[in-house]
Amino acid sequence: MMNTLILLSILLIFSEYDLVLRIGRVINRDAPVAYSEVILGRSLDRIFALLRTYRGFFLKVEDGIGAAWPERFILVANHQSIVDIPVLSYLFRTKKLRFVAKKELGAGVPLVSQALRMQGHGLVTRHGDPRQALRSLDRFARHCRESGACPVLFPEGTRSKDGKLGGFHTGALKRILGAQSLSPL
Repeated sequence: MMNTLILLSILLIFSEYDLVLRIGRVINRDAPVAYSEVILGRSLDRIFALLRTYRGFFLKVEDGIGAAWPERFILVANHQSIVDIPVLSYLFRTKKLRFVAKKELGAGVPLVSQALRMQGHGLVTRHGDPRQALRSLDRFARHCRESGACPVLFPEGTRSKDGKLGGFHTGALKRILGAQSLSPL
């Protein structure tokens, strides 16, 4: 029952901040991306406060993450949980992280869809025309380079249902590295 209430609360937070972001885009036309980053930060603060309060969830960073990171980098990580993205966004909140995500997330998910489109995240079709995926990755890499954002890739492509690591697909990483002139850490 508690998990259901937490999930409903998170959906409510997403819906509330989706509305705030939509209204804010109309009012604050000069800096919609910066405004969206502030809104996402606030929503993450509320979600992690909710999880901390009702489930005892907390993030413990032991190695001083962020202290020695370069200004720009490419982050490559395993995608083991739906919590991966909010945790990375929370831990690297001083960096402009931009994710490669499945195109389906670009519509229909409160707050998430709007933020993915506004901030220039890489939305790639997982099935169908590979040329579309390559064009999308090229646009994404160019946007990251021009805006000073740090690309984030999950080379397995998706979360595994059984917790085992999936196949490591290097195509997107190679494409972005070629366009970025960055080295992975």
